Amino acid sequence: MSSIKKTSTVIIATIIVVGFVFGVAKQFEVDESSILDQLEFDAVYLKDERRVQISFEDKSNNTKSAILEILGMDVTFHQVYLFDDKSGFVENIHLEQIPKYGWKTTPVTLEIQHSEFGKIGLKTEIHEPNHPNPKIIIEQK
Repeated sequence: MSSIKKTSTVIIATIIVVGFVFGVAKQFEVDESSILDQLEFDAVYLKDERRVQISFEDKSNNTKSAILEILGMDVTFHQVYLFDDKSGFVENIHLEQIPKYGWKTTPVTLEIQHSEFGKIGLKTEIHEPNHPNPKIIIEQK
């Protein structure tokens, strides 16, 4: 076989393998906007009541379980939820005072097992009602 044929065969094989690898990877990659279209996650500090209200709702009802944690507190808040029919909760946590260094030091995380998206993590910050909702960070596990 000539060197041109060998080279072109190697190039074509490489293109096919690379295309297959990227095609398979894209198949398992979920678009963040499609996740946020189905999942709502928020953490609001209600100053007058001295509590943080954390809410989660899965509009598709495909979340099987969730683990909620509030980090940066003296004792980390940790709660596990199991869902059958409706996927969602509202949790109220008493909080004496706003953290000394602000809400960025007190992230709220939610690890969920979803039948469509698999295991994903959501992270947000606590905010006050009159402030815009912080960005939700999504991690696919």
